[in-house]
Amino acid sequence: MINKLTSLPRKTLLVFLVLIAVVGVLAYTRNNDNQDNKSDYPVYLNFDGNYVFSVPKNYTVDEQSVPGAQLVYTGQIQAKTLEDVYNASGIAIQPSADLTDKSGKAFKKYVNDNYLPELKKNLATDDVQVKFDKANDVDNVAITVKKDGKQYRFVFLKGGLHPVAIVAKQEGDPLKGIERTLLDVEKSALKDQQDSIKKIIKDTAQQIKDQKAKELYTAGSAELKASTTEAELSVALKTATPYTEGSIVISGISYTPDNFSTVLRLIKLDKNDQQPAVGALSFKKIDGKWKLELLSLPDPTRQQ
Repeated sequence: MINKLTSLPRKTLLVFLVLIAVVGVLAYTRNNDNQDNKSDYPVYLNFDGNYVFSVPKNYTVDEQSVPGAQLVYTGQIQAKTLEDVYNASGIAIQPSADLTDKSGKAFKKYVNDNYLPELKKNLATDDVQVKFDKANDVDNVAITVKKDGKQYRFVFLKGGLHPVAIVAKQEGDPLKGIERTLLDVEKSALKDQQDSIKKIIKDTAQQIKDQKAKELYTAGSAELKASTTEAELSVALKTATPYTEGSIVISGISYTPDNFSTVLRLIKLDKNDQQPAVGALSFKKIDGKWKLELLSLPDPTRQQ
């Protein structure tokens, strides 16, 4: 199992001794050339942090490897540590829960008096450059860290209503794209839809737990019905019971105006088996209504 990363260096966000157990499926990949437009879709919405950002082209958002954070990377990373992720141009994103005062003055004080001293201590270097700025009417800071004269870490902190930390080895174009599109959900195109989307996912997860095959199938899209039968769906729900009777954790969604998808983190009730499994849901907007288009569940009879 992976230890949970937190948003502050003193709580190990920037201490790279945390093993990553990569479990299962990934998530959300932007790879369609037609998505290169001013709207910057798809957008990832984090439920707990209440922030959104555009997913860089050909990148994946992995919310399974480090619960409570998102790893954003391209290709297949064989990573045992966060250092491996960063060396492969991966990016980590997480809410900054300790920053409770939302004013610009408090933000700068927090960075100077708390964040920077801890960062220097944890990374064992004083070679740090700091640039405060403002974007979308929200304070932010870019921190460049070097060790032995070489680039070692880049940190971007966004203040505002929902503070967020972004960490990578260096600030490349994909990270700049995330910085540019990183918004509190209240300022995003999803501000009027997040509650209804969360309810749809919550209700669907409960139907999965209750094995409501008929309800799920009836509410499904033509694509879902073309790929499976109600009887097959019922069998899949029963087969996945060892996982679905436990906790179903949903961290966020990948969204375009006509589709959204999410990865399910399923945790067994059996305390002796804490290795989670993953599933997935995908919805499509048809005639103004969201229809279940894809449902993927783990099969404990097969190797996870």
